[in-house]
Amino acid sequence: MKTIKNTDSFIVLGVKFVNVTEAILYAIKRWDKDGIYVGKDVKLYPCFDSEDYASEDRFFWNIVFARTKEELDRKLVELEIVSPQTNYNKFSEGLAPMIYWAGDDSFYDVMVTDDID
Repeated sequence: MKTIKNTDSFIVLGVKFVNVTEAILYAIKRWDKDGIYVGKDVKLYPCFDSEDYASEDRFFWNIVFARTKEELDRKLVELEIVSPQTNYNKFSEGLAPMIYWAGDDSFYDVMVTDDID
């Protein structure tokens, strides 16, 4: 495991992503980028009252990458059953390549598996 800034570009399976936000967009849209499929397991930050629910827009992001839709579907099933650590962190080298981001632009770096440059 290593970390990068959430604004840094990275290369996964030979494909360059501008930053974690671009990977998140591909995961949300279920698009592939140059043949690399991107999937997500995401959770909203905790909300405790109506003001929180009205204003909270941060999420915890677990992002996996795959060469095929079938591989992505398998990884997403596996990711779903992983017990999260704190802050919905499901980071696992076994699901590599994978990233985890706690979703706050100003505070958190992105955890990446060792095979992501």
